[in-house]
Amino acid sequence: MKNNLKRNTKIKLISFLSAIVLWMYVMAIVDPEDTKIFENIPVTVTNAEELEDEDLVVYPASDLVADIYITGKLSDLQKISEDDIHIYGTIKNPVEGKNYLYLKVNTTKQVSYEFKSDFIIVKLEKLMHQEKDINPDIIGEYKNDVDTVTLQQSSVNISAPRVLIEQVDHIKATVPVDIKDREKLTQRVKLVAVDKNGREVKGVNLDITSINSEVTFLEEKEVPINIQLKDDLDDANGYEVNPQTVIIKGKKEVLNKINYINTNKVDSATIGVSKKVDLIIPNNVTSNETSVMIKPKEKQSLVQRLIYSQSEVELKNNFQKIKVSDLGIPDSINVEVQLNDANAELSKSDISLYIDLENSYDETKEYTINYESDIAFKNIKIIPSTFRK
Repeated sequence: MKNNLKRNTKIKLISFLSAIVLWMYVMAIVDPEDTKIFENIPVTVTNAEELEDEDLVVYPASDLVADIYITGKLSDLQKISEDDIHIYGTIKNPVEGKNYLYLKVNTTKQVSYEFKSDFIIVKLEKLMHQEKDINPDIIGEYKNDVDTVTLQQSSVNISAPRVLIEQVDHIKATVPVDIKDREKLTQRVKLVAVDKNGREVKGVNLDITSINSEVTFLEEKEVPINIQLKDDLDDANGYEVNPQTVIIKGKKEVLNKINYINTNKVDSATIGVSKKVDLIIPNNVTSNETSVMIKPKEKQSLVQRLIYSQSEVELKNNFQKIKVSDLGIPDSINVEVQLNDANAELSKSDISLYIDLENSYDETKEYTINYESDIAFKNIKIIPSTFRK
C-alpha cells in the first residue's frame, strides 16, 4: 500500500512539472492574443482652459469616464493596469448645451484598443456672475427680543451655471440668538444661497462664505394696567385687575413715552364676578400679556375677635337670684365683630353680654346670649349663641 502511494506521488510530481514546462512554452513561443476590458477610466478634457475663458462649465457636474477594450499579447496585457491608460478628448467649438467629446487614448504600441463608445455627450452651461442681497434669518431662544441686525455688508457676489443662478432668490445669513447677557451680540455668521422658499441652492460659489453680524436687543419695561370703563361716571377704583402690571418690549425711545397700558373700554354691568378684557398694545410694542381679568374689589372690613368668660355675662331680670354657675354657661364665649371702619379699635368693654331671665328660670329651657353696645358695626357673631344646662 505504501509503495503504491509513493508511486502515485512521483506521477503527480512529473505531471506538475510537465504543466509548468508546457505553460512556459506557450508563453515564450506561442504567447496568444487576448482582450481585456477596463471600465470607468477617467477622461481628461484637454481644452478645459478654453472652456473657462468662455465662462462655460460642465453641468450637471459629473465624473467623465469611459470603458475601453485593450487587445494584445497575453504577456503585454498582464503588464497593463488602469493607471497606465490615459483617455482624453477635446470639445471642439464648445457651445452652451449639448457637446460631443471624442475620445482618444495613450497606450503602448504592442496593444490595440477600442472604446465601448467613441464619444461622450457633455452638457455645458454658461457660468454666470451676479450680486445678490444678504438677508438675515434670526433663529434661537431670544429671536423675538431682537431690535436690529447689522451685517458687515449688504450683498455678495456669486457665480454658478445659468440654471442655478436663476434659482437663487437671495443670500441667507443665519443669525443664532441663544444668549442675551449683553445689550449687543457680535458673531460670525454663515452665508448660504437660497431659493424663494428658503431652501439651499447647492453648487453656487460665493466670493465670501461668512461675515460679521451685530445684534441689538429691544428694551423691556414694566408698566401698570389702567382700567377703562365705558361709563365715565363709574369709578374704576372699585375694580381690581390681574395681573396688575405687564412687561412691554420695544425701542427705548418708544418705551420712554409709555407709562401704563389701557384696557379696552368695558361696561361695568357686564363684569359680574370677573371678566376677561383685552389690552390696547401700542404700535411697535410687544407685551407678555394681551388680556387681563377684571373683577370688583372686595369691600374692606375688619374682623376682631373677643373672648369672654362666663363671669363676664350679666344676668338681667334675675328675680330668682340665680347664680351664673347654675345656668351652665360655657367657660369660654367667642365674639367675632365685623366693623365698618377698618381703623376702629375694639375692646370687651365696648360690648356687654347678657342673658334675660324675665320669664323666670327653667332648667329645661334654652337660653340665648345677647349683647349691648354703643358702637355700630356691620355684624356680630357669638359662639355659642345659645346653650342649655
